Amino acid sequence: KRVGTLPARALPTDRAENDPQSPEHNTATMMTLAHAAVVAPVASRVAIPKRVGAARAAGARVLRGASRPTANKMTLGSRPRPLRALVIRADAEAEAAVAEADSKQDALGNDEDMVAKVKARVLAKVAAKKAAKKKKLKEQGLLADDDDEEGDEFAPVAAVPGQAKPKAKKKKTRKYIKPDGTEVELEEEDEDEEEEPYVPPPPPPVAPNKCTFHIEIETNFGDHLCLTGGHPLLGDWSPVNGVPMDWVEGNKWKVTVPLPAHQLIQYKYVVRSGWAPDGETRWQGGPDGMISTGPEHSSVEIHDKPQWHSWGDGHPSVKAVPAAVEAFQKVKAPENWEQRTNVSELPKWAREAVFYQIFPLGYFGAPTVNDQKLPVNPRLKQIRQHYKHFRELGIDAVYFSPLFESGTHGYDTFDYFQIDRRLGDVELFKEIVKELHDIGIKVVLDGVFNHTGKQHFAFKDLREKGAHASEFGNWYHIGARKWDYEGWCSTDSIKGTGFSYDCWEGHPVLPRLNLDEPAVKHHIFDVARFWIKEVGIDGWRLDVAHEIHPDFWREFRRVCDDAKPDGSCLLVGEMIHGNYNGWVGNDRLHSGTNYQMSHATWHSLNEHNYEYFYSALMRDANLFKGLTLVNFLGNHDVPRIASNLDNPAHYTHAMVVLCLMKGIPCLYYGDEFGMEGRPEDGTDEHSGGDDAMRRPMLDCAKPATWPAIGQSRLALNKKLIAMRKNYPVFGSAGSMDIRDMWLNTDTREQFIVVRYTEDEVAALVFNCGDYHVDPWPEVVIPASCGAPIKVGDKMVDLLSPTGTSFVVHDGKKVYAGPCEPNSVKVLHWAKPKPKPKVPAAQVGAAATTAGTVGLPSHLRAAAAAGAYAPAMTVPGMAAPVDPTAPTTDQPGIGEYDPNASGAYDAMQDEMAGTLAALYGDQEAPPAAAAADPYAAMDAATDPYAAVPDADAYDPYAAQDAAAAPTDAGEAYDPYAAAPPPPSSSYLDQWKNKRKNIFDDNAMNS
Repeated sequence: KRVGTLPARALPTDRAENDPQSPEHNTATMMTLAHAAVVAPVASRVAIPKRVGAARAAGARVLRGASRPTANKMTLGSRPRPLRALVIRADAEAEAAVAEADSKQDALGNDEDMVAKVKARVLAKVAAKKAAKKKKLKEQGLLADDDDEEGDEFAPVAAVPGQAKPKAKKKKTRKYIKPDGTEVELEEEDEDEEEEPYVPPPPPPVAPNKCTFHIEIETNFGDHLCLTGGHPLLGDWSPVNGVPMDWVEGNKWKVTVPLPAHQLIQYKYVVRSGWAPDGETRWQGGPDGMISTGPEHSSVEIHDKPQWHSWGDGHPSVKAVPAAVEAFQKVKAPENWEQRTNVSELPKWAREAVFYQIFPLGYFGAPTVNDQKLPVNPRLKQIRQHYKHFRELGIDAVYFSPLFESGTHGYDTFDYFQIDRRLGDVELFKEIVKELHDIGIKVVLDGVFNHTGKQHFAFKDLREKGAHASEFGNWYHIGARKWDYEGWCSTDSIKGTGFSYDCWEGHPVLPRLNLDEPAVKHHIFDVARFWIKEVGIDGWRLDVAHEIHPDFWREFRRVCDDAKPDGSCLLVGEMIHGNYNGWVGNDRLHSGTNYQMSHATWHSLNEHNYEYFYSALMRDANLFKGLTLVNFLGNHDVPRIASNLDNPAHYTHAMVVLCLMKGIPCLYYGDEFGMEGRPEDGTDEHSGGDDAMRRPMLDCAKPATWPAIGQSRLALNKKLIAMRKNYPVFGSAGSMDIRDMWLNTDTREQFIVVRYTEDEVAALVFNCGDYHVDPWPEVVIPASCGAPIKVGDKMVDLLSPTGTSFVVHDGKKVYAGPCEPNSVKVLHWAKPKPKPKVPAAQVGAAATTAGTVGLPSHLRAAAAAGAYAPAMTVPGMAAPVDPTAPTTDQPGIGEYDPNASGAYDAMQDEMAGTLAALYGDQEAPPAAAAADPYAAMDAATDPYAAVPDADAYDPYAAQDAAAAPTDAGEAYDPYAAAPPPPSSSYLDQWKNKRKNIFDDNAMNS
């Protein structure tokens, strides 16, 4: 009987299959005559376990310890599913194993009992794997509890994009015993375990209907409009929880809100001043608005007129709206939809990454115009000279602005599949990507997919043939009349004819693509796949992403996730204004550029007004609580931070915000040295003055070419980036709660941010005033902080050259002053690490050594051997002398060899120790320190000892003015350099004073 041609059994045999408690019975009863058509092929698949190998299925007996399949591992609770489930799970690899078993069966023989046991083991294994997968899917919310009934193959509720990468199979040689007792060795394949496919977190469920509200309202600077109403999705009449509206232009506002179907809902508009919960509000007057939603998946557009005067509660229209809603809800209860925070999870590598932006055409000093006649110039290879700088600076990713073949600045793309000839070619860039990966740096490219240049092949064909004849007529937004769009192009083939076309912000050299056209989508998606799969980039920065519909980015995300099934392709959209939540999410872009925070950072410093900065932080906390945005202080489109700041001393303030607060920091090349540049300084007509911010990179190896403050600013940036990497509290793990921030409302020039984790607490203390501040500030560690910081602990200023420390007082208050003009302090506390355990053998050896210090060599040897017990000594008294000690032939004295290396110095040490023990009128030499580094430490040198309050300045203690401390940094600082070594011991002093007794003349006399 061969395994591959198992006959169907009409009746059970007289063996274990008759026992209903045995797995063999379960297997045999499934193999009835009625299932004969499917039994033979399925049995041949399931009878060959991947790990056990074909040999066992062919009837061999397994050696002890060789993972033999035993029937008693099968229980009633883990019986296999019906046979049809196994049919679904069978695969082609099992069939290959069957063929291999057939070829080896003659060598192995046959054992029907072994075949049955192997089947049972396979079925148990299948059931166990299903149970584990079911449990995991349920934990992820992808499988409902009732989706796995007996007899049904369960499947996830949501589709899982991406494909698993199977691991390579390993070959193993196993020994088997044939029924006749002979041994056979066979090479088998281990089970190929599949890697878990990347599963992007599912977006939160949304109500089925889209309702878009439009209104025109004049607002003041700092005001914003929100929509609230009588439904949880509208904030239940709370302006703080309402839906913020998006500013369109002028005084136009709009917002799209998902609402449930067949509902009658009240709403009103509210103008909020700032983002503080207790800020001023101005409610719309007149009757409440009322919206009636239609059937599911319908859309509603509402255009309202502003009404600000009150109509009075008794007005019929005012009374009618709530009465109508109340009557409606008596018949149809409102659906309970909760407001959900939009969350976007970054790829793992990007969560703690520090980015570095390069504008290649400027960075490498390329010409500003490409006439497409120049030979390829491999300027990109210059970046190899900067690898050392990248590693020393501490960056994790390089973001390249456009590299594709273009005409001028890189954003007028001619060919998405080629590197600009002014920089190099694709093969060179592949090498650079690999080299950057080798030093641990990821690569992100700028994807300009909203528009192309006029020399792109599609637009060239359109211009040559005309919109009526070109196959690319629908690739762009085309009009027949000149006034349809801002751009106009004459047709080459027919004189006097042409077409208008939409162009980005009115620039004729940038025709906008029609991203609704399937052919255009496929072209862009092919571009994305090429650079991810063929070149190996790690992500995209997507130009003017906020001007492209979010649905396009949903498709783009799926393409990138398919190209990198592990979900490691990062997508960052350029977001200049508006609410990013429409574009950023778990099924769209991962992140966006935070232009609002960039502007607030430097503008608040120039205005000496941290209220604007505080308001921007509150806006982020309200709108983007679940997002991690990209923060920057300069890029290729805006003035450099060194030129933007009125006071150079505020450079530190800005960089601390960039590196140590929430978000992904992105440093623009050259800003680490303090390079300057603003649009009015530019001279290139093709760049509109932006060439001033795109000048060639400095020579990192020649500090003489840097700005005067280049070295100090580079050192500052290295230090800040190292802080972010070394202390998790400054990264994604650290809290960033608006309630843990404090603004000095009297001056608006002092600001405190507190961040914490379970093991760390940090406080960023800013003073942008041109004056000394005292007694401010007082840092209060919030009650929500779970770190075990306590009264008496110290926070250390990581920016201080001496590591000044500050004591935690009652109420978990830390006095961080006085503050110098235009200063920043970065206070940090970390949970002390446990003392390292010293091995018992080392402790014993240290105790023996400590107990014999100061004894002559013959006594040390005896004490170490246990034959001599030194008398108890009192610190400061001479060590006792053993009068019974022998005087000749002692180790170290009688065995002195004058020709041995270092013998003379050893003899001097020996004699000095003996004399020190004999002279009672002299102080005994101090005992050497024990091996335990913590045993002999006092509070001044033990980082784990309790910190006495007297060591640091206490502003709350009563003090005499003349006795005020001169340096608050005298207390122990665990972050400072190691203290100098102690002064010479008494023995060293004694030896120096009496050195003449050891010189040759003295000994000869």
